[in-house]
Amino acid sequence: MDRQPLIVAVVTAGCSPDEDDPLAEYTQGRSKALIPIAGKPMIAHVMDALAGSRYIQRFVIVALDPAEVQFPVPVEHVPDAGGLIANLEAGINHALAHYPDLDAILLCSSDVPTITPSIVDAFIEECFLTDHDLYYSIVERRVMEARFPRSSRSYVHLREGDFAGGDVLIIRPSLTFSHRELWQNLSGARKNPLRQARMLGLWTFVKLVTGRLSLADAERRARKVLDVHGRGVPFPYAEVGMDVDKPFQLDIARAELEARVTRPSRG
Repeated sequence: MDRQPLIVAVVTAGCSPDEDDPLAEYTQGRSKALIPIAGKPMIAHVMDALAGSRYIQRFVIVALDPAEVQFPVPVEHVPDAGGLIANLEAGINHALAHYPDLDAILLCSSDVPTITPSIVDAFIEECFLTDHDLYYSIVERRVMEARFPRSSRSYVHLREGDFAGGDVLIIRPSLTFSHRELWQNLSGARKNPLRQARMLGLWTFVKLVTGRLSLADAERRARKVLDVHGRGVPFPYAEVGMDVDKPFQLDIARAELEARVTRPSRG
């Protein structure tokens, strides 16, 4: 990068899970972001990674009471807008309104607590090599299972390999949320690649189930249907895909972060 870009991080703290959620025993009706791991709330580990980045200057958290957690950097809070897409939009709109000259917004969920500053920086540097509206981190199965062999992620099979979606994205100010209803439906099906492929069209679905869909095919279809010039970024750090959705995944994150207390940080 020729100059220091202005990047704003937007972290979604999410809604409180209902009683049927696998983590209900741990959340007790509060946000999943507040589950304690290695002595502090899960979202605090995410914020440590973002605050340690060389590139991120501003921090916005959506859907978390400002009194719940104290962070090591100044944080701007945006109230809960009622759903994942609505919360993303609220955070993005806040960033654009307050920082009209920003170069990019890094979107991150609050449930990937094993990410580190060096991982965040590596993703930013990789994305800034090309000019797209949206960059979506994906992790190949062999990378994920080598790093977290018991993570039990969901994978989509593409011609290039099997990939899990990551929870770290970058968007440029040029991105617009046209076709909002489709975005919401895709978000609701984010754990089910076959449902998402159906929504993007019959031919995309057929190519996916027959193993003929490539990453480039998916990017072209997203541009046609969603009007988004996006790029899937195969990323060599499984931490971006190690989100905590179930108790055994929480155990994995706890073991990893508690071990870091007694060994040198990976960055």
